[in-house]
Amino acid sequence: MTVSRRKFVIGAATLAVGMASVAGTAFGQGWTPTRDVELVIPFGVGGGSDLMARVIGKVIVEEKLLPVPLVINNRPGGGGAAGIGYVSASRKADPHTIILVNGTTQITPILTPQAKTLTEVQPVANFMLDDFLLFVKGDSKYKTIQEFVEDVKSKPDKTFNFATGGTTDVMAITVFSKAIGKQINPVNFNSGGEALTNLLGGHVDGVIGNPLEFMGHLKSGAVRALGVFRDDRFEAFGDVPTMKESGINAENFQMWRGIALPKGVSEEVQTYWQGIMRKVAESATMKKYIADNAAAESFIVGKDFEAFLANQEKLYRDLLGKPAAQ
Repeated sequence: MTVSRRKFVIGAATLAVGMASVAGTAFGQGWTPTRDVELVIPFGVGGGSDLMARVIGKVIVEEKLLPVPLVINNRPGGGGAAGIGYVSASRKADPHTIILVNGTTQITPILTPQAKTLTEVQPVANFMLDDFLLFVKGDSKYKTIQEFVEDVKSKPDKTFNFATGGTTDVMAITVFSKAIGKQINPVNFNSGGEALTNLLGGHVDGVIGNPLEFMGHLKSGAVRALGVFRDDRFEAFGDVPTMKESGINAENFQMWRGIALPKGVSEEVQTYWQGIMRKVAESATMKKYIADNAAAESFIVGKDFEAFLANQEKLYRDLLGKPAAQ
């Protein structure tokens, strides 16, 4: 797969002067960055991961949390494997590199054991949890999830194509397929943005994704939500029923979204970045972003985040019917 690379320099070198003392005061007198910090996004531009990463970058720059400029580098491909492979190969133990991680980077090696993803980085902090919805194009003939499921069941397996922006979406399709007893064919793209583009273009029949990737198009009517994968309806989408109340016994799960460091960084560096990410989580900008996109605040840091991820690993493996890694 061809790996595209987009790099953006955020902030200015002038921020470096005088800000080191601010960072040191805020987070202790330990390690602080001495050169540009690179934020690696292992997904394409325009998807949910990219959007959240840029909010993190915006907060870091606008609130002057770093004494150096921040560089954003999209490295999409392979369900996060290309971007994290880049970090593992060329940024090992580099304290000036941070990486966007999420459920996809954990599910990819479950589905493709040779892929290098979450196990190749050091988790730092989680910011939020997203639920999933099933979307069709706004002018689709399907007005309800029951109509859609009836049509799927009336045709051979894999007749219907769903766009995916990562392996978490593939898992969502797998969960839904098991619930209705019919296989839906996943068509893989590098990001939720690409998946959305193909839905809007009429190239696929549907998408299962998070609200933050579709919010604008939901409001405009360009896409329609048919059902939600949770126990209660979204307050923001009160007219969209849950799968279970629609008679579809689809398991619930959520997408977590956070930040990691390269393997091998010191405890001192981890503590520094945990402090930075706590400031990001507490910012009005991040809180508004989470609320506007019908997600849930869930700041989990350090060892607690690692324990959370161990529980998520078990949940994902159980849902996918995959045994624990040996």
